[in-house]
Amino acid sequence: MKRFALVVAGVLVVGLAGAMTLLWLMFRTPYPPQPEFGFTGDWRSFSTFGTDERPLPPAREVAQDYATWQPKTEYRNRVYLARLGGTNHQSNFRSSVVTGDTPMGAQKYTFVEFTYNDPTNGIYHLSWSLRGEHEVDFLRFDTNYRLYQLRPSGDAGNQTPELSIRALEGIKPEHYDRR
Repeated sequence: MKRFALVVAGVLVVGLAGAMTLLWLMFRTPYPPQPEFGFTGDWRSFSTFGTDERPLPPAREVAQDYATWQPKTEYRNRVYLARLGGTNHQSNFRSSVVTGDTPMGAQKYTFVEFTYNDPTNGIYHLSWSLRGEHEVDFLRFDTNYRLYQLRPSGDAGNQTPELSIRALEGIKPEHYDRR
């Protein structure tokens, strides 16, 4: 009888471990892949209701321009489009990885921020974030200039406008759906 109880307990433990593993495989939230250049598809961010783009205005006009910008429909995504690059235009590059608790468990997030000094339009503070722990060297400027989709993200009253990088030319979007 004792031997039978041990066998039943062993089967229950193995069955429970297998069920938990199966549930983890089915419902886990995988991290997005490491961003890297070379993507040739549609790199722009996607919105179900559409996206309105316009050129990035001079730094001193960003807050007012965004506040008065009326999208074509109520829920359209509004982003600025800018060609950025040049190692001498980027400064104060900082990155960090933080961990936060979520209902699905602890998640890591990578954050990057830097200052972009446009010789004609002024100084902008840019930031980027993505779930997971990622290498961020692809955000360091080189001699190439690439298109960026940017959205105001900070306090409109700041002297230096704060913009969030929504998409970057040549980088596959996190939720790419082969549009």
